[in-house]
Amino acid sequence: MSARLGRAGAALSLTLLIAAQAAAAPPQPPAGGTAAKGAFPRQRAERVLRRAEGLAAGKGARRADLTAALMRLLRAYPALGEAGRARADALLARPTDRPDPAGNPWSAPEAAASPACTAHFCVHWVDTSEDAPSLRDANGISDGDGVPDYVELNQSAAEHVYAVENRRLGWRPPKPDGGRGGPGGATDIYISDIGGLGLFGYAAPDPGQTSAGHRFRRSLFAYLVMDDDYSRRQFPGTTQAGDLEVTLAHEYNHVLQFAYDAFQDLWMAESTAVWMEDQVYDDINDYLRYMRRWARRLTVPLTANSIKVYGSAVWNHWLQRRYGADLIRKAWAGALKARPATFSVAAYDRAIRKAGSSDFGLDFARFSADAVEWRTDTAFAEGSSYPDLARRGRLRFGSDMTRRLNHTTFIPLSIHPAAGRAIRLRAAVPHGTAAAIALVGRIGSERQGRTISRIDFSPGGGALSAVLARPRRFERITAVLINADTSQRGFSARKLDWRYTDNHIPFEVRATLLR
Repeated sequence: MSARLGRAGAALSLTLLIAAQAAAAPPQPPAGGTAAKGAFPRQRAERVLRRAEGLAAGKGARRADLTAALMRLLRAYPALGEAGRARADALLARPTDRPDPAGNPWSAPEAAASPACTAHFCVHWVDTSEDAPSLRDANGISDGDGVPDYVELNQSAAEHVYAVENRRLGWRPPKPDGGRGGPGGATDIYISDIGGLGLFGYAAPDPGQTSAGHRFRRSLFAYLVMDDDYSRRQFPGTTQAGDLEVTLAHEYNHVLQFAYDAFQDLWMAESTAVWMEDQVYDDINDYLRYMRRWARRLTVPLTANSIKVYGSAVWNHWLQRRYGADLIRKAWAGALKARPATFSVAAYDRAIRKAGSSDFGLDFARFSADAVEWRTDTAFAEGSSYPDLARRGRLRFGSDMTRRLNHTTFIPLSIHPAAGRAIRLRAAVPHGTAAAIALVGRIGSERQGRTISRIDFSPGGGALSAVLARPRRFERITAVLINADTSQRGFSARKLDWRYTDNHIPFEVRATLLR
């Protein structure tokens, strides 16, 4: 859930969003599909549950192990009996219950003055035990009112987040929780000592919401948990105010996402929440921490449930530059109207088609071509702060090369800018695969230059060709091979992902210097 991670928190953060979906309901299929019920024998599912419970309680394993265990729990959930599902639901309980998702329930009663509520949030805290924030009440909004300054800091930041995400950007308000923690229309924030787990904060939907008779619900209410102090000991190199602000922007966006579609694909959920951090607090730019990791994983699909999801905020930044920030909200708002529902690609595709004469595949091809020289800031507002993308080999004139690409990936190859009239790039891609090639030339320096691109996109593969004139004028020329295909054959409950079909696709390419 949280893109705001401690040194070892990234893996655990992923598990909490997965656990939220697991506790809310078994993985649900798109319209027309079937869930993989019975994928686990009951005995094996129980072992998976016991393993997840032990790790959530912090018993003897690395956080990477907890990630794997909770992913298996999500797959095993349909095979659990009623008692087992109740135990899985307990992994998602609020800090006032036992255990909570991070394995650290409050061990003290809620403070007498808690919760302290604003127009849209109620902040909860304890005044004893390790979960208590600083109880100093001297410089807050209402000095000496019994509400700690740190609680008021949470209130102020949360209301600013609401003003940007709900009012300025127009996202739908959270689904009311019926007064489970405070007034029914308020989002509850629980302050807890979670820094030791490598977490800045998390959002989680309450269990037991998804079934209404024979109807399945995907719109869920949720709550937030924030760290009690953001101490420099646990989070070196950051500030308390900055940590709290960006974490609230990120995690509250998950609360809004749950109201649209709580079972949306993980990569869309995390990349959107990281993108939202920069909308609310543009001067902090915390998402830049993930760009180097993203740049090293070009062979990992954009849609994959991997550590790459945080840096994939760059996809939303590119869309925003092209269409405006409303497009990301519209993708979420139309997620359940897309076909199939809860398929992230279909949600984006629907919003892109409504915005203009393009679609997901064509825009992914354009995004890929722009990314190879993103440091010029031409297509990415903050691209000059991104790491340069390493070329994955050199394409020599007159020589054939074959590279294989998975769906929603691209490979940049360097081409020497030799003297000649033009460079022609040709590629052969199997029919039926949405694919593209591009020649991208940069004139000038990385940060001060400009680019000229020539792209050939085909929704059905086949022969592709692109020509870039006067190659000697460029400081750098890059050939880009792009698998823009998103064909799939349903959702896999076992893999927690869609069964993408056009992977390991061969691109047979040749560059020719025209004299």
